[in-house]
Amino acid sequence: MTTAQPAVPDGMRADVELAQRGRSEMQFLQAMRAGLKPVQARLRERLEKGTALAEGSGDIERLRAAVDEELAEDTDLGLIGAALRWNRSVLTPRAIDAFEERSEELTAKAVPPRAEAITDRGEEAVPRYWRYEFHGTAGGWDGHEHMGFVHHELVYRYLLVPSFPGDIFGQRAAVARLAPRQDYTDICDLGCGTGQFTMKLAQTYPDARVTGVDLSLSELRYAQRRAAEAGLEWDLVRAPAEDTGLPDEGFDLVTSFILLHEIPPHAIRKVFAEALRLLRPGGDLVFSDVAPYHLRSPYQAWYDDWDAENGHEPWWRTAATLDLTEVAREAGFVDVRQEALGRESYPWVTLARKPEQERP
Repeated sequence: MTTAQPAVPDGMRADVELAQRGRSEMQFLQAMRAGLKPVQARLRERLEKGTALAEGSGDIERLRAAVDEELAEDTDLGLIGAALRWNRSVLTPRAIDAFEERSEELTAKAVPPRAEAITDRGEEAVPRYWRYEFHGTAGGWDGHEHMGFVHHELVYRYLLVPSFPGDIFGQRAAVARLAPRQDYTDICDLGCGTGQFTMKLAQTYPDARVTGVDLSLSELRYAQRRAAEAGLEWDLVRAPAEDTGLPDEGFDLVTSFILLHEIPPHAIRKVFAEALRLLRPGGDLVFSDVAPYHLRSPYQAWYDDWDAENGHEPWWRTAATLDLTEVAREAGFVDVRQEALGRESYPWVTLARKPEQERP
């Protein structure tokens, strides 16, 4: 008996087929996540009948303390936590094993068609936080030579897209369209990864030159492959978003999508300062990231924070509580505003403009 391949979402390859064992293992991990939903729903129902959520979502520490006390003897929470931690710990190794089972065929789909240079600022520019295994990704984003392909075409396809409440790629397109102008000529996408958001920027602003910046060389290589297959040429740079090494005032739009919650607060402030440096006078900033806790329902704010703690997300709480409008203004931006594009205020987008003239 064979198992069917999952439906192929827009933005992913249609010609990736895993061996039966690898496909079955990836589908098992997704089914395990799906199987937790009734338990999670039961837990939510109990919480909403109790008193802990009355704390509201404005003070996440008080909310966490109240819920922790209410669920101190709850077996469902322990089951959900143990299952998710195990699932995350084996996800990357299983995806890599699935890749290796058909490595000859899949490697040919993972590498760029031409050996074009990726500008590399070198190991001396790599910040300490980059060594953390984000999301529990074994070995980090460069834990495998073709981690960009593994992450985009296997982890996203088999786990994130089926589990995520919404259209992952559609959300990126909506954020790209939110930029206030249509005539951008030079766009810099910080933390571009495999180019998911970068691709939406290129499609939305087809006349613009696009530069992608990321610390993962394997993610950048697969971004390069995806761009080439779409008939696009991107300038790709391996560097931290807060210290790109790119020239001053080289861009009229600087963006990021789901970058800020992956870096510590001091780096977030430096990313805003770097974006200001990169922008020409009058240029725009569009940063999208996790929704603030105070805009989430009490249950969702609690669950976001609990899941981040159990899911190798050490800076999620910072991103969900930091006032990014204040950070942007401190960096020197004007016309700062924020906008929610979806359910429970996600995607949450910060928009700002560099002044036409520098401050005296």
